[in-house]
Amino acid sequence: MDNRRGLPLGRLLLALDRTVVTLVTAPRGLDESVSSLAMIDIDDIHYGLGRAARGADLYLLVGLDDETTRRLLAGLGGHRPVAVMSKSPSEEVVALADRLGIAVISVDPHARWERLYNLVVRVLDGVRVLDDDGGESMRAGNTGDLFELAGEVARRTGGLVSIEDERSHVLAYSTAGDEADELRRLSILGREGPPEMLAWLRQWGVMDALRTSSDVVVVDERADLALRRRLAVAIRTPSGGEQLGAFLGVVWLQEGATPLADDASQVLVGAAAVAARVIARRRAAGSDHDDLVRRLVGSRGEVIDAGHLGAQLGIDPASPVSVVAFGVAEGEPAALDSVTGHVSALMLHASAFSPLSVTTLVGPRAYVVLPGVSADAAMSWARAAVDATHRQFGVRVRAVIAGPADGLAEVPALRTHADQVLDAAEREGELIDDVTTVERSRTGVLLGEIVGMLSENPDLVDPRVTSLAALDDESGSEFTPSLRAYLDHFGDVRTAASDLHVHPNTLRYRIRRIQELTGMDLDDPATRLVVALSLRVS
Repeated sequence: MDNRRGLPLGRLLLALDRTVVTLVTAPRGLDESVSSLAMIDIDDIHYGLGRAARGADLYLLVGLDDETTRRLLAGLGGHRPVAVMSKSPSEEVVALADRLGIAVISVDPHARWERLYNLVVRVLDGVRVLDDDGGESMRAGNTGDLFELAGEVARRTGGLVSIEDERSHVLAYSTAGDEADELRRLSILGREGPPEMLAWLRQWGVMDALRTSSDVVVVDERADLALRRRLAVAIRTPSGGEQLGAFLGVVWLQEGATPLADDASQVLVGAAAVAARVIARRRAAGSDHDDLVRRLVGSRGEVIDAGHLGAQLGIDPASPVSVVAFGVAEGEPAALDSVTGHVSALMLHASAFSPLSVTTLVGPRAYVVLPGVSADAAMSWARAAVDATHRQFGVRVRAVIAGPADGLAEVPALRTHADQVLDAAEREGELIDDVTTVERSRTGVLLGEIVGMLSENPDLVDPRVTSLAALDDESGSEFTPSLRAYLDHFGDVRTAASDLHVHPNTLRYRIRRIQELTGMDLDDPATRLVVALSLRVS
């Protein structure tokens, strides 16, 4: 990502707080500007850093061991990031980074990388929003940044503030020092709070009260659980009358070393109203963006206004463009949206590879539009994305690259071609590689179309094949798979028998019996073609 306007490294560290990160070394000081970041994992090392990653100011080193990290830093060449974030960086890594002028930030081992990435993005987004609004602070009434809001509420109440969404994911928080209790600390790190604390909150109806009212909820201190006193109020969309608005999240206010201000409840209610406007505005903007990308890939028809969509998305309408379509492989969930986190992770991978890329989900499939990327580069990136999905989520997906073609106007057609390959893969999976291009998959696509037509017109299926399948069902014979293996291997009995794990003589006997039972002449090329196609339908 690139916000164009940077934030001093020192201010970024203050926003993230010691709960999450600790500065180890900063050879160029804390005034160095950070405006972009990239998650770097082992796939980036194997396949090479994308253009966005190479130019990023902050690297999040995900799962890299010391040797790999040292190799990465030593080979950066001309551009070097302002800082790197790593869990438990070794002395050797720190010393190398120090010599290269790169700050090292240690990340709490319990922190989740995807949560940390999102937190940094929100901090940097806040800088962009504040700059666009003329540099006003939250105290002056600016409502653009939840981190600023959390900090202002903390200053006015004397407490520690966390803002969470409806799924209890932390969106922003104030700095905490050493006053945060375990529930707050683990929530910020992206880990579930201690089970006994959460059970206690549920037992006393705290979460139910927040979800069913707009009142400030008081949670008393529990010394036995190391749980400090806190207030909480729901974030809701504005609504008229007595009807409650939609639940968007919670503002939490933990008491620190001193009692909370007398008007803490009123400040908290006001903060919830401001947070509701910020969250609603961001979601509306995200929804608009998603709609633009879906229109670009042809969700409303193949004729698009490429000039308008390109201007809205910041992409040159005349730029060469490729489309990568992702679908689940056999035996996996029916749709990618059932794989929690997959699409957002895919978007991060795509953005790191190509800063102009856009990603969307249409039906059961995800699509990534890559402007100005060569076919070979798109193929390498798609392989890395497929590998990362399997490693991170345990799910096998297929990727099909269509293009490049000239101009955004071609994107809907590219998506259609990629969908044809994925459709064919669902019918003829063994003929389609897990990562392929439209050009390489012509045979599988055409065969899939032919088999699809036969499936829709069963009267065109060879009745001898249908009878043979019925005989297998009745008697338990293996004539159908034997015939298909024999034809797929062009009559090579030994190879076909090996695939079937039977003796060649067994297969020879079965083929003779098939011809006797059905009257097929398997020496006739036309018969072999018709039977082979019919076998794929059955």
